[in-house]
Amino acid sequence: MMPVIFRPMILRSLIALIPASLIAADEVILRETPVRIITSSSLTIFPKSWHGEPVKASGEILSEAHTARVRAILDRALRKYPPQILRADLKSVFVLGELRYCGVVTSGTNSRTSVYLRIGDEKAGYTDAHIEGVFHAEFSSILLRNHPEFLDKQTWQSLNPPGFKYLGNGVDAVKQGKAGQKMSNTLHAEGFLIEYSRSTQENDFNGFSARLFRGDASVWAIAENHSKIRRKLKLTIGFYQKLDATMDEAFFKGLVKQDP
Repeated sequence: MMPVIFRPMILRSLIALIPASLIAADEVILRETPVRIITSSSLTIFPKSWHGEPVKASGEILSEAHTARVRAILDRALRKYPPQILRADLKSVFVLGELRYCGVVTSGTNSRTSVYLRIGDEKAGYTDAHIEGVFHAEFSSILLRNHPEFLDKQTWQSLNPPGFKYLGNGVDAVKQGKAGQKMSNTLHAEGFLIEYSRSTQENDFNGFSARLFRGDASVWAIAENHSKIRRKLKLTIGFYQKLDATMDEAFFKGLVKQDP
């Protein structure tokens, strides 16, 4: 994956077009509501605990060529959540031309109230569906962290193979080459959507959340053929239904019709 090159002259031209009231600390605000969408190359967008080792997070401002597309993607994604959930649990989404932490380049991460997304060219795999899926996955981490009592983690663990232990760290999964995104019947029979699902229970949950909100019909088809996937899917829907009663199975199946 090639880094996004954003020359200072272009950046100055872009900032000149933005009202001064929307610029602070090297930030360009692309959208104010329902959640602030921001691009920036400033270290201040990350929590202070991420500034040094071992996280050492960094990001680059997003090219203007991508801003209209990413606004449309996130507008569509955000509309799928009840407004009160966004108000309570998500303050900002940072869209970046590059995103690194813990020594790896990543498509997304999250803090207590913010999601961070790396936006690239569609030819490099950063399709609209991919970007939206990463957003939903990262936001699901925030929701799970803020509302842990809504997911039956013990039952979830019981659906994994006997004696199975998650790797324990998504970054380690990437570094060890165990972050595969391809689906397989072998993984599905064990209760996992993809190889990366085996890294942490949170990442396992993220995978179901991303596919539900993205309107991915394949997760429903897989659930019909694999009981462990079906039960994890039910646990995931149950989590969201506890957040808001409207987010039931019918709601998520309705998203499949909206998103071919």
